[in-house]
Amino acid sequence: MIELGLIPLLVLIGTAWFGWASYRRAVQAEQALAEVNAEHRALTHEVRSLERAVAAAEQGLRTLSSHPSVPRDVAVAADLTLADVRRLVERNKELDD
Repeated sequence: MIELGLIPLLVLIGTAWFGWASYRRAVQAEQALAEVNAEHRALTHEVRSLERAVAAAEQGLRTLSSHPSVPRDVAVAADLTLADVRRLVERNKELDD
């Protein structure tokens, strides 16, 4: 008689322990996902800020290279830098995809 009551009790305790452990793992996974999402949002915001800075730098270099008072060698260097900036922006867009 004691054996018949002990086995269901052990099964019930094992099931409760398994359920609690599963719940804790789910809570930890949810917290980790929330942290990753927050980091992703922060990085996305930083990337957008960098994209705006790159666009401003690109515009400044374009203005510099086309200004008549800028010596030719400076204008050529500005154009080369502009091409480098464009490559960086395109590479960043590829990484986003």
